[in-house]
Amino acid sequence: MKPVALVADLEFYPTDSVEKLKKSFEVISSNAKSEHELFEELNKSNAQVYFCGLGIFIGANVLDESKSLEYLVSPATGVTHLDLEYIHSRKISLIKLGAMKSQIENVFATAELAWGLIITCSRHLSSAVNSVKEGNFDRSRFLGRELFAKTLGVIGFGRLGRQVAKYGSAFGMNVVVFEIDRARQKDISPFQKADSLEGLLKVSDAISVHIPLNEQNRNLINAEMISRIKNGAIFVNTSRGELVDEQALASALRNGKLYGVGVDVLSGESEDQFDLDHSPLVSASREGLNAVITPHIGGWAEDAVELTRTIMVEEFLGKYEH
Repeated sequence: MKPVALVADLEFYPTDSVEKLKKSFEVISSNAKSEHELFEELNKSNAQVYFCGLGIFIGANVLDESKSLEYLVSPATGVTHLDLEYIHSRKISLIKLGAMKSQIENVFATAELAWGLIITCSRHLSSAVNSVKEGNFDRSRFLGRELFAKTLGVIGFGRLGRQVAKYGSAFGMNVVVFEIDRARQKDISPFQKADSLEGLLKVSDAISVHIPLNEQNRNLINAEMISRIKNGAIFVNTSRGELVDEQALASALRNGKLYGVGVDVLSGESEDQFDLDHSPLVSASREGLNAVITPHIGGWAEDAVELTRTIMVEEFLGKYEH
């Protein structure tokens, strides 16, 4: 009898990759939508490997009774949906996309979405489209702003931040970058290097966040930092919701300090108790403010999904077979 591979979002894995996996495993599609449902699936299947998604937090609540699980594979660059300490304590081998830097160096789906959010906020695209759907062909409420000659602030100059900086340059924007990694700082030219996060926030007309979440930068963009943002700026976050004080961000939008907010991530989105009705940014959007929120679709593009799922299956099989 073959060992079991439980796979979330199995229908989005390339056929060739699934067939390779099936040579060594019985492949079962995971349909779990909650920690409890995943707990039940893992125990019923006695899975040896679980290819996870983003919507369920993977920790003790899910894995406590999963004695057969040896491998956890995460096709996402972030790890906020994973209890790393617990997984390590269980001696479960973790294979995560974020470690495959060379294989994903040309995957820019999230950077493209970030740029789309900047444009959407600057031109009120979401509200304008909805207005036409409602039968109103009236532009008067949607006076937007040009990006040309404005300043784009990029927080983090890794794979995605670097690409967003290039998009800004292509649109004729002045690009300022804040990066704490000294090795990456050497590559910032021809863009301008900000000496501090505060300095970037004060001069930027649009700000895009591209840093991973860790304990050092949790709530990095707090109420104090938000108060330093240039009046009338657009703030975009496609990294992790926990990097930002969302209540303060919504307040800044509500009182007119910010022109627009675009996010693809929300704080606590992988938790079972997550409730959109309790999100201050969702509330701001429902009030008709210039807040654009997408459901963590940054990397959810056909080419990116096909490549990253292929990479994860190959990486797992390589480690498993050795």
